[in-house]
Amino acid sequence: MTSYTLGNRIFYDSGTGAKLWETGEVSVSTLPVAHQEIVDQITYVDLEVSSYDPTKYFIASINPETKEPVFEMYPVPEPTEEQKQITQLQEDILLLKTDSEVGGIL
Repeated sequence: MTSYTLGNRIFYDSGTGAKLWETGEVSVSTLPVAHQEIVDQITYVDLEVSSYDPTKYFIASINPETKEPVFEMYPVPEPTEEQKQITQLQEDILLLKTDSEVGGIL
């Protein structure tokens, strides 16, 4: 199996040298990865504080025409078979506990 790596890309203010943002690096991937090429110029938008719920949504991109963020909900993973079994066991335990406290089915 071939593994691929990708170095960190740093965006910075060319006048002051201040770091603005970095992509992070990929140390091991089974798929080839490459930095996305910059087609035009780098611009920005400012969002007001608390203008969206970052625990539920992430900014997928910025609409280049309207300059508005495009929000997407975080994906909710499907529970694994093991997680389903654990949930079922927890429900069974709760039923047994309730049954013992109440004194059985009438």
